[in-house]
Amino acid sequence: MKVLLRLVCIVLGGLALSFVVTKVVLVPVGHWYEMSKAQSESDLTRAFALALAVQVSCAVVGGWLGDRLFRRWRWKPSGRE
Repeated sequence: MKVLLRLVCIVLGGLALSFVVTKVVLVPVGHWYEMSKAQSESDLTRAFALALAVQVSCAVVGGWLGDRLFRRWRWKPSGRE
């Protein structure tokens, strides 16, 4: 049960951080770039690949943060009575 709960925390952390970064940063920047700076399809393809790389890295960092939060939550001080 502990392993399953840890896995759920990792997945939820990855999904949450990836979702937040996508909605707050990537979508507005993508719209701005598409409307004002992109001049061809290759520019849009590069921007899409970069956004995908950022989203994957955010999912990995979010999973790491989810694991850290799980470990902190499960940590119990041994000196308590």
